[in-house]
Amino acid sequence: MPEILDRLTTALILKLALIGYLGYAVLLWVFQRPLMYHGTRLEAPPADARPTDAEGIELEASGGPNEAWWFRPEGDEPAPAVIVAHGNAELISDNVSFARALRDLGVGVLLVEYPGFGSAKGEPSRASIGEAFTLAYDRLTARPEVDSERIVGLGRSLGAGAITDLAVARPVRALVLQSAFSSIGSMVLRGYWMPPFLVKDDFDNVANLRAWDGPVLVFHGTQDRVVPIGHGERLAAVRDGVRLVRLECGHNDCAWSGAAVMEELRDFLIRTEILPRAD
Repeated sequence: MPEILDRLTTALILKLALIGYLGYAVLLWVFQRPLMYHGTRLEAPPADARPTDAEGIELEASGGPNEAWWFRPEGDEPAPAVIVAHGNAELISDNVSFARALRDLGVGVLLVEYPGFGSAKGEPSRASIGEAFTLAYDRLTARPEVDSERIVGLGRSLGAGAITDLAVARPVRALVLQSAFSSIGSMVLRGYWMPPFLVKDDFDNVANLRAWDGPVLVFHGTQDRVVPIGHGERLAAVRDGVRLVRLECGHNDCAWSGAAVMEELRDFLIRTEILPRAD
């Protein structure tokens, strides 16, 4: 009798654990987009938030109007341009200083907002973000001051997924990834014990870098606890042409506009012939 009771107790515990895990997985599946797209809960910037040195560009997306801010390069000749995809807890208004630092390298900079973030309409998803960035790319490359052969995609954290998706969809000369994950599926499996097949928006940077063969510069903080540096190492190991730069920082405290990062970026853009070599 005691053995039977022990077996019944074990079976009951296993059933309760399974029910509990299934309930947990269902909750994650239902609420994964609010968790993933934290920026939808941020207060929209005021209508006059766009700085005077940036031009506003309205993007007519299927979910409603979206926006981008264009920081025009100096000079009269067509110049290279960088399309920036920010992190999941940011807005384009948080990246003005970064855009100016990039522009000082000699490139134009386009900050693209995600659907549902800030004043942009719609709901964020991999599909809607992809639509926003392809619309932004097409508008950018049609501008006379932009050299469409020298477009760089730059993505931070969540934005790395958006920008590698863009590289697969449109011609991009080079990529810069900051604090990037290998894939959302691997993140949720290790961090939340959630099977990757339940992920609605499985941005997959590893798969995209295998499908796209251009040069890639990866920055990653050695102390990153949100997206551990192992993700950056996995991206660098995907193929030749992907270079990893380790930074002494975490996930949200890296000095992206600082001299060290900008110097690495300048050297990368020169090596890839996006910027001319100094005389």
